[in-house]
Amino acid sequence: MRHRHDFQSSALRVTATACVVLLAFSSLGGAQAQRGRQFQLSDGVARRSVTIWSEGTRMAGDLYSPKEITEGDKLPAIVMSHGWGGTKSGLARNADRFAADGFIVLAFDYRGWGQSASKMVLRGEAPTPDENGEATVRVRFIRTVVDPFDQVWDIRHAIDFIMGEPNVDTDRLGYWGSSYSGGHAVWVAANEERIACAVGQVAAADSLSLIRTAYKDEEIESTAHRLATQRARGEIDPVPQSDAAPGLRGWPILDKVMRYNPVEQAGQINIPILIIDAENEELFDRHIAGELAIERALANGATAKYHVVDGITHYGIYSQEFEAASKLALDWFNEHLK
Repeated sequence: MRHRHDFQSSALRVTATACVVLLAFSSLGGAQAQRGRQFQLSDGVARRSVTIWSEGTRMAGDLYSPKEITEGDKLPAIVMSHGWGGTKSGLARNADRFAADGFIVLAFDYRGWGQSASKMVLRGEAPTPDENGEATVRVRFIRTVVDPFDQVWDIRHAIDFIMGEPNVDTDRLGYWGSSYSGGHAVWVAANEERIACAVGQVAAADSLSLIRTAYKDEEIESTAHRLATQRARGEIDPVPQSDAAPGLRGWPILDKVMRYNPVEQAGQINIPILIIDAENEELFDRHIAGELAIERALANGATAKYHVVDGITHYGIYSQEFEAASKLALDWFNEHLK
């Protein structure tokens, strides 16, 4: 190793529009989920599908656990979420490894991603509801939107869900995120009092740096402000469904992404946090993201560690250095949750 609804409220009956969009993304999510299902679990690990509700939308989750659990056992648990453009199927290898070592693990798809249900936007004027508060409306299904503020609430609702698992020791909860969710690890560590420790790898903890790098050929701040004004005035789609960030899958709400910089809250962290970064990170400036987050956590008295894997770029953490990064995370959780 190298070091260095869909929830459908009772007040709404939905007539779907934009069916082609829905089917296209459903097929894509299904293919990714199938690849995840083909992953061979360890002999001692069980996996079951679960439903998590977030702000009235159904999220799909996979719950991994050791097979040998008896009634009354209380195990530490880890909540995992995917990065920009990913799905929970890509978390299977790490989730399996953690569960094989005695953790209960919840991996899930954000709203509008993978197997999770779509968010919806009303098409046309809202009709007058009947005496039961119901109406039939046309909606557009919205998928693969990158909204960091929605995502951190999705994470919180995943934590709500796992708090209700009978075999989970709710005093020993961890969070793991990678890439854009690696940045969420910093936010969770600073803001979520139910989490006892966190791990973020290739952590995009400064979204502005990420966006400036992706849109290096334009004045992205001006573009984001212009789009926000047009959106508020109804001149463009209320939620983006075109113009993905260069080199990235999904439609970012740019003004929200620009304002989401969890590194600014890292000085509030008082739980153990590990950041694992790639030495040659190319998607953002790691020095003002994960590295700075750890410096600020340390200054606040937290147990914090910054580990750089030599010789790799961002995506190397998922390939040649996967085993090394996975072991670092597992060791951290064993140290601080057991």
